[in-house]
Amino acid sequence: QCTEVERIDDNISGLKHDKDALTNEVKFTALIVDVFGTKGVQAFVLQNVIQALQYRTQTYLNELSDGSLQLRLEVGTNDSIVKKSAVRDPDGTWRNRPLSSLSGGQWRRISLSLSLGFSHLASTRGKFRSSLLVLDEPLTHLDSAGRASVGKLLRKMISSNSGLDVPRDGGGIGLSTILVILQDIAAEEIEECFDCIDEVVKLNGESVVVVDEGDILTP
Repeated sequence: QCTEVERIDDNISGLKHDKDALTNEVKFTALIVDVFGTKGVQAFVLQNVIQALQYRTQTYLNELSDGSLQLRLEVGTNDSIVKKSAVRDPDGTWRNRPLSSLSGGQWRRISLSLSLGFSHLASTRGKFRSSLLVLDEPLTHLDSAGRASVGKLLRKMISSNSGLDVPRDGGGIGLSTILVILQDIAAEEIEECFDCIDEVVKLNGESVVVVDEGDILTP
């Protein structure tokens, strides 16, 4: 009879231990939900990355728009990325504007800033580093002032004394060379921003490259 009682006591102790373990597990799960949200760690990491992308994008956008444009990035349903823009009015207040209502120049500034921000994020977090950045027609839809802003920004990105809220070496992503493909009209307006300008010219049905306005490379 004593043996039977001891066995029952052991079972009761085991059940209490299991209950305590489950209680602690429930508390820990509740804590995880409070910290990471109902969607878990993956959603928390995504939100963190999007916030970093927005910060870096806005850094470039401030340079390109003289602080007159904002881009906000949010994680929407099904982990989609929602983009919202705002424009600063002359009185300094911010007015929300759908991306579809922006002018071509405003959209180009945001698009270029987002591309540069993503490049920075991929380099610093994903360790995808390259010393070369290639931009194809980044001045499309920009007026003279906008083109000048792009030229100054690109120069700052590889300057050791940039003054930009991006560390040297292309914002800490190791850039040493930026190759920009432009139409000649746009290039002439900001040519002082470049160390050298090579031209592709069509001659007698063939394309030749004029390097530094001097030597001609045969096709």
